[in-house]
Amino acid sequence: MPAPSKRDKQSLKRFEQKRGDRTNLRTISKNFYKAVESGDMEKARDIRNHAQKSYDSAASRGIIHSNKASRKVGRFDKVLAKTSK
Repeated sequence: MPAPSKRDKQSLKRFEQKRGDRTNLRTISKNFYKAVESGDMEKARDIRNHAQKSYDSAASRGIIHSNKASRKVGRFDKVLAKTSK
């Protein structure tokens, strides 16, 4: 079995560096939807505001694509608008 190339090593290193940030984004998303399901709109709004900062930051650092960040935040807004009626 050949030794891993430099590209393989770099890829693994970057994957590990970004893993925690991706996990954090998923946790934020889950917490938002749990707050909406429980009917706690104030908490959901706070999480949504925090989520926008987190998703925009992750997009600017290249952890996720900028379109994905916009789509996620847009969906949060859509859910909040729907449930606040």
